Amino acid sequence: MTVIENNKILAIGFGVFAAIFAFTFLLLLVVSLGVFAALGITSANDPGNGPGAGIGIIGGVVAVIFYTLLGAIFVLPMAVASRKMLKRKRNARTWGIIAALLVATIIPLGTMLGIYGLWFFFSAEGRRFYLSVDVHALTNHSDSHLRGT
Repeated sequence: MTVIENNKILAIGFGVFAAIFAFTFLLLLVVSLGVFAALGITSANDPGNGPGAGIGIIGGVVAVIFYTLLGAIFVLPMAVASRKMLKRKRNARTWGIIAALLVATIIPLGTMLGIYGLWFFFSAEGRRFYLSVDVHALTNHSDSHLRGT
């Protein structure tokens, strides 16, 4: 398999995991907001000196902050790595290593993708691919040495 194919497979894999994480966090955010809205309505209708609707509002704000933080930690690095790898940017290797470490915690598919990514980024071919002076010129004009031929 060529270096270009390895790069493309990893970029697509990181993009898929970023999309799955984004969808999951968005779905959990909507469910959490629904739960806190129901809690606020129930507390507001409760006769007595309960916390009132404020508990639902505070819970909703905390849920938004929590899932935004999770998205910034897990979704953003993988999406940036995927985009930079597809565009063959020079700093894509750094973002790819970060994404590989993050996705490696997801057993079993993420672990396989993470190990594959770390193998690629730390291999001699992967380093040469990203540390070249001009990756676009290298891959467009003379990529025979990257193919291993």
